[in-house]
Amino acid sequence: MKKRYIIYLGVLLLILFGGAMGMDPISGLLGLDFSFSPVRPVIQLPGEVVIRWPEGSPLVGPFSYGLTNTFIAALISFVLVLLLALLLRPRSRTADEVPTGFYNFFELIFEGAYNYVERSAGKWTKAFFPFFMTFILWILISNWVGLFPGVDSIGKWESIPHLRAEQAEEVAYEAAIEAGLSEEAAEAEAHAMFEEVEHQVEEANDAALRRGPFLFNPRPNENGENPPGSIWAVLPFVRPAATDMNFVLAVAIISVVMTQYYGMRAQGLAYWKKFFVWNGDKIAKSPLAVMDTGVGLLEFISEVFKIVSFAFRLLGNIFAGMVLLFVIASLLPVANLAFYFLEFGVGALQAVIFALLTLTFMAGATHGHGHGDEHH
Repeated sequence: MKKRYIIYLGVLLLILFGGAMGMDPISGLLGLDFSFSPVRPVIQLPGEVVIRWPEGSPLVGPFSYGLTNTFIAALISFVLVLLLALLLRPRSRTADEVPTGFYNFFELIFEGAYNYVERSAGKWTKAFFPFFMTFILWILISNWVGLFPGVDSIGKWESIPHLRAEQAEEVAYEAAIEAGLSEEAAEAEAHAMFEEVEHQVEEANDAALRRGPFLFNPRPNENGENPPGSIWAVLPFVRPAATDMNFVLAVAIISVVMTQYYGMRAQGLAYWKKFFVWNGDKIAKSPLAVMDTGVGLLEFISEVFKIVSFAFRLLGNIFAGMVLLFVIASLLPVANLAFYFLEFGVGALQAVIFALLTLTFMAGATHGHGHGDEHH
């Protein structure tokens, strides 16, 4: 069978088994109470806990309840970067040996990136290039991991009422403690909130149906009501790492902190003069000179807020892309093919933008500001 016929068959199956709004013709003909359209996974900003730490474990803390699917994705992408580095490490060749295949392609990309950094950073190329290339590869692979089949769709069953009740219980307990209640009173209030939220979400009955080892979208009856037991969702084992605030904040902090480090390495303590400016003699002659101090403080604040800018740009684009793929897959799966390739490009673009901005800020930090800094 030719490849194009396989593609045609796949598109036809997407149309037949994933009609709009879950009313696909196959389940309608069979009289089933569920649809074959894709089940939407849990959508929430924090990474979902796949493996919970046991009670009393030293790993349990206010910010750690278990192993999240976003952390698993970050580990997978990091391992893939290491494997790529090992498989494509520079190898000695004779004059008769010519590199071919993917190695040749990657060597072309590597040399092009190095030449670009050299034009931008000059003598700092060897210091900046490892950050530039690592950011590109790690963010790129972590974004593309989310496009592999099975990611965001293979996981464990999760009772939505129980999940939402647990989240509400944690929030209620923290709020009660902050309000000054004792631990016993806070636990009682949190437990009451748990039962209330669990009951409300269970009554909504608007999640997926569980049929054997699979989950399906429910088919409403003539009254628009879902079958009983529509309370399940997929909690995926792996979710794109950049959809978690922890990952994007980590790479953003590395970028900004290393920018300040190389600024100090190039200019010494004089690097901080552009942020904390105070010239008493100049201000005595002209009070408007105090604006230099204000401008310096604003520039320092802007350096700190680069962390926020880096993090939310990456998080917003990748998380929005993930939700977009979920929604389109639920409405009309065949249309998801176009958005799939769109997210493929967005993932690459965000990785390149992050690395280019880091390179620009690092290169700018090594140049002096003001009079007397020309020798830098």
